[in-house]
Amino acid sequence: MSPPTLGVDCHVVLSHPGVDAGARYGFICPLDNSIREAGVQVNRQVISESTTYTDPHWHTQLWLRFDIICGDDLRAPNGIKHPKTRAEDYAKLMEFMLETDGITLETPIGAFTNLGALGFSADERHLPKHSIIKCELNNVGYYFPPVDPNLLLDSAWDGGLTWDTAYWR
Repeated sequence: MSPPTLGVDCHVVLSHPGVDAGARYGFICPLDNSIREAGVQVNRQVISESTTYTDPHWHTQLWLRFDIICGDDLRAPNGIKHPKTRAEDYAKLMEFMLETDGITLETPIGAFTNLGALGFSADERHLPKHSIIKCELNNVGYYFPPVDPNLLLDSAWDGGLTWDTAYWR
């Protein structure tokens, strides 16, 4: 099976070195007119003890929220039948939700790296014909803005980019 393509055969992609040796896995989002339909909701909070923005120990806390639908007769964004079953998608999502760091989430606005399922991480609704899982991942350590997923994939040590033009994991 070919790697997932955002907007073609999936809405979001997850990967982690400990899940299928880092293989990317595409998920379908529910088309339900929610604020996260077919994408991700990003909340940022700057944490600092200073009221004058002079605290050298500030950091950004990130919450990335997205919804996944698992079902046996789903259609991908391109209209083709989604090849995975409800059970396969759910089991794979649960593998990712066990990881507390090192998750990459590819979204329509780019890839967010070094995420983890920390604290509240999923709200699951299991219905007769499908399941909807409202997921939440948090940044682990430093915050990095989203990056083009293709640039990120090409930035591994064996990629074609140079030190000055690449994002390093």
